[in-house]
Amino acid sequence: MPSFPLKFAYSTINWSTRPDLQSMFADIRAAGWQAVELFAHSLDWLGTPDSLRGHLGGLRVATAMSGLELPIDPVAITIQKQRIDHLALFGGSCYGLVGGTRLRMRPPTSAEYAALAGACEELAVYAAERGIEIGYHPHTGCTIETSEEIERLLNQTRLTRLCLDSSHIALVEEDPVTTIRHFAGRLSYIHVKEWAYGKFVELGRGRLPILDHAAFFAALEEMRYTGWVVVENSRSDISPAESARVNAAFVRGLGYSLSLPTQGAQA
Repeated sequence: MPSFPLKFAYSTINWSTRPDLQSMFADIRAAGWQAVELFAHSLDWLGTPDSLRGHLGGLRVATAMSGLELPIDPVAITIQKQRIDHLALFGGSCYGLVGGTRLRMRPPTSAEYAALAGACEELAVYAAERGIEIGYHPHTGCTIETSEEIERLLNQTRLTRLCLDSSHIALVEEDPVTTIRHFAGRLSYIHVKEWAYGKFVELGRGRLPILDHAAFFAALEEMRYTGWVVVENSRSDISPAESARVNAAFVRGLGYSLSLPTQGAQA
C-alpha cells in the first residue's frame, strides 16, 4: 500500500480542444477525479471565468498545457501569457509547454534549441510573477525528446522546469524511474499515460515493458513528491468518459486515492 499520498488530476485532452464543457467535466467528476488539466483549449472556447467555474462543478484546475512551434512567433508568446493569466485566476500551479515539431530528416539545430529555451524562459519568468511554474514537456516528435536534450534545455534556462511523461520517456527507450530521479531538482509536474500497438491506451493495457506504473508511483513516493500527477489518455478507442473510469480504477487499484486535501480556495 502507498506510504505517501500522491495528488492526481485528469487531462481533458481526450475530449478534443473544443469539447462540450459541461458534459466533459461531468464525465470527469463521475469517474471520481477531483482535479483537471486544461489541455490547449482556447480562451474564447472556455468562456468567462465565472462560466467556466460553473461548468467545472467543483473540480479543481490543477494545471494547463499548450504548445509552441518553431520558429517562435511573438503572437504565440502573447497568447501563452494570456493563458497563463487565465490559469492564475483558478489557482493553477503549473503550465505545461510542448514543442516544437521535430523534423524527421535532421536533428534540431543549436539555434532551434536556443530559440525554444529562450521562449520557455521568457514564459517561465512571466509565470513565476503569477505564482505558476512552467514545465516543459519532453515529447516524441518534438524538439526535446531524450535526457541528453533535456539537459541541453535546462543548461540554457534557469526558471524553466519539467513536465516529465512516463510514456514518452519509455518511448525513447529510457527508464522512467531513473529519469524522474535524475531530474527531480527541476521537476514541476508529471504526466502518466500508457502505450500499446502504436497508440495510447488506458492505464494497465500497455505493452511497454520498461514502463511499470507501480514502480513509477513508488519512486514518486520515495522522492516525497508533492506536485501534480496528471493522468492523460491522449486518445481512446472507447469513449473519453469510459477511459476516465478505467484510468481511475487503475489508480485506485494500486492503492491510491483520488481525493484531494480540502482547501479554502482552488490551488
